[in-house]
Amino acid sequence: MTIQGYQFDKIKVTPESDAALYSYLAQNSDNKVINGATATASGLNIYVATGKALVQGRLIEITQQHQLSVQSNTTGYVVLTVDLTQSNTATGIPGTSSYIAVNNQLRLELVELLNQQDLNNGGLIYTFPLYSYASTGSSVALTKLDKSYRITETDWITISKGRYKFFYPRVAIAFDVTGAGESFVQIGILPKEFTPPFDRWLSAATTGTSTADDRHIMIRASDGAVILWSPKSGTRYQSEISFTL
Repeated sequence: MTIQGYQFDKIKVTPESDAALYSYLAQNSDNKVINGATATASGLNIYVATGKALVQGRLIEITQQHQLSVQSNTTGYVVLTVDLTQSNTATGIPGTSSYIAVNNQLRLELVELLNQQDLNNGGLIYTFPLYSYASTGSSVALTKLDKSYRITETDWITISKGRYKFFYPRVAIAFDVTGAGESFVQIGILPKEFTPPFDRWLSAATTGTSTADDRHIMIRASDGAVILWSPKSGTRYQSEISFTL
């Protein structure tokens, strides 16, 4: 066949196909720590707590605290490494209690440099950084890489003609704009992590009791632009809208 489907009866679904699907569905939540996976340091040892992460569409769980030893006077990263050059092993009979699989394609380790190939497009290795570190002769300093951790809530953040706030899994946008005869008003730009996967259309209400001059607000998926279309000249649009990521 020249076409293949995977979520169908009796069809074999490979880990690669599953990962590609989950990565697409996760959008901006892929390559993020879901919970936990915080690190502390003592001497030249780093301790990584239990937690979960989604890396290139693959769910990874740290099931118990993990200790890593750092060489003195070095810098690098604490990473979850997905290494598809390795082969997993298994014993026993699949589907029975005797079946035991060993995942050799996953490591929690220290690396000097990151190697981030696209595993869903032919790549083989992806190092997902949790922290960066710098050691002396007797201690190690850790820096949490916030972009690797899922944000659950923010304060209100100002954009050019309004402000936005994230409270998982929704994004709220507040604005107060008076039309001046233009064809559209760009209220601002949302950062990539708070941009919807497809264009969203919402209603911008005018002040007062009439809805005749209400207009559409578009949150554009391609660049995060928040646009008020065709505001009526002299009409005030004071609204708070929200959407689910």
